[in-house]
Amino acid sequence: MLALGVLLSGPCAMAQNPQGQVVDWLYEVDQYVPDQGADNRLEAGQRSLLRVLSRTTGLVSIPRTPAVTHALSQPQRYYGQYVYFSPSAVGSQRRQRIDNAKIANQADLAVRFSFQSEAVKQLVRQAKLPSWWSRRPSTLAWIVLDTAQGREIVDSSQTEMVNALSREAARRGLPVLIPSMDLQDSLLVSPAVVWGRFTDLLDEASARYQAQYYLVGRFSVQEVLGQRFYTGEWVARSGNTEDSRFLRGVSFEEVARTGVDMAAQRILDRHLVFGNTVSQHDLVVKGIGSLEAYAQLLDYFESLEFVDGVTLQEITGDALALSLQSLAGLDQLRQLLVDDGRFQSPEAEAGVDIGTGFSELVLPGRQQTKTVLQWRSDT
Repeated sequence: MLALGVLLSGPCAMAQNPQGQVVDWLYEVDQYVPDQGADNRLEAGQRSLLRVLSRTTGLVSIPRTPAVTHALSQPQRYYGQYVYFSPSAVGSQRRQRIDNAKIANQADLAVRFSFQSEAVKQLVRQAKLPSWWSRRPSTLAWIVLDTAQGREIVDSSQTEMVNALSREAARRGLPVLIPSMDLQDSLLVSPAVVWGRFTDLLDEASARYQAQYYLVGRFSVQEVLGQRFYTGEWVARSGNTEDSRFLRGVSFEEVARTGVDMAAQRILDRHLVFGNTVSQHDLVVKGIGSLEAYAQLLDYFESLEFVDGVTLQEITGDALALSLQSLAGLDQLRQLLVDDGRFQSPEAEAGVDIGTGFSELVLPGRQQTKTVLQWRSDT
């Protein structure tokens, strides 16, 4: 996947599944610090904890509830380790992901905090904040700039734009890609295609990157006293739906922030889990034909932040009757599992209405109906 485009948001590997990927850097935050003093480490730890909370709750600003305020007084309770490093010894993209890079990019020392996911999860629950799971779909950014030299599509060679998008993607915890604009891209997508918003072609080109969501940015560039200002529109698109936002005379940092925030919001509208009450949901999972598949299924459910427990109730052929304890309601749980791509519609059977990927099936010898989903063993 990385051969196809530039992954801006972090050093995570792309999952094989075309819908979601585990963002494994959500709990790691780098901060510039003036020295290794305890006071500066405390302040950096506090900023980093707020950043992790923002990434895992989807909130741009974290409310200072009593639980959050108490946690900020002792951030060391939530990170497992910290390591100092020299920013000059790491690559440009990692330097841009340093959380306070915009305001402290001349410092010679930085520290990385690695937070404990379970401790953060419990803090989110105590603070009654929403939860955004770590399996997140990628967003592809098609951006065309209209300059005095003509129109061009932003690719990995435009360092300033890549760095700005990288910072914003890391801030929100969102995997963002820009197209490589290799031969295959160029055959499908030209600056005119992006500028004209030919979504049929952009849909086809985005499918190559396995991107469920994509952004279209069209901006005219004006230079005033050596500074560049951007005027134009972002369109955030998924499926057949989209929304847009117009910007006038702003920096590219503002362009990047707005685009990433729009992409994050479209995903959050579907994936953010509210509520602090755990409910029990009965599910039937088909396609579990071996102990290996069963272990993979359990590992998958245990990796989900909004699932608190899984109990096996019954086995019938390749179908497992399970009870899941989850913060998500049943409808949202269905949506999350389908969006993530690990489940698909079971094959139609006599008397079973499969519908849009789920059905109600009565197991032999049982009266209770259960929601059915098909495990994808090929992912």
